[in-house]
Amino acid sequence: MAKLILIRHAKSDWSKNVIDVERGLSNRGYKSCKIILKELKKRIEKPNLFLVSPALRAKLTYQNIFEDWDISENNLSIEKDLYYGSLDEVKQNLSNKIFGFSTVAMIGHNPMFNGLIHDIPSEGHKLLPFNLVTCGVVIIEFPNKKFKPRPYENGKVIDYLYPRQFL
Repeated sequence: MAKLILIRHAKSDWSKNVIDVERGLSNRGYKSCKIILKELKKRIEKPNLFLVSPALRAKLTYQNIFEDWDISENNLSIEKDLYYGSLDEVKQNLSNKIFGFSTVAMIGHNPMFNGLIHDIPSEGHKLLPFNLVTCGVVIIEFPNKKFKPRPYENGKVIDYLYPRQFL
């Protein structure tokens, strides 16, 4: 079954006076990544495609969650749409990129990810939060082994993970 893993970036660091796209992670954000890393390893195989927002906090979330999964061989794409795009732009522009992959991880931001988690799956909405928290993860499973040309059909939420759940 194909899986889409949607991850909201970990808690950002507001202590430095930088523009939004250059904001890094807080100590809590780094700790949350370690928790989610441990839990994801129990639930999924290593994703074979990573679509990540260009924001520093999203890139750091990617590195800190997937660093133990041998990121030297990862198929990573920095996607401007995950920071600047609309929900419709993300769905349209990224659907071609995931074609042929079996496990795709997207790391981005709210409010877009709130929209994605409620718009993409056709089943399992009861597992979803109203608001995807920082470092929150939604795993959506699809009936095919790999993503097809219309990739978001018949998705089912199979898990929602968030760091405080494991403390």
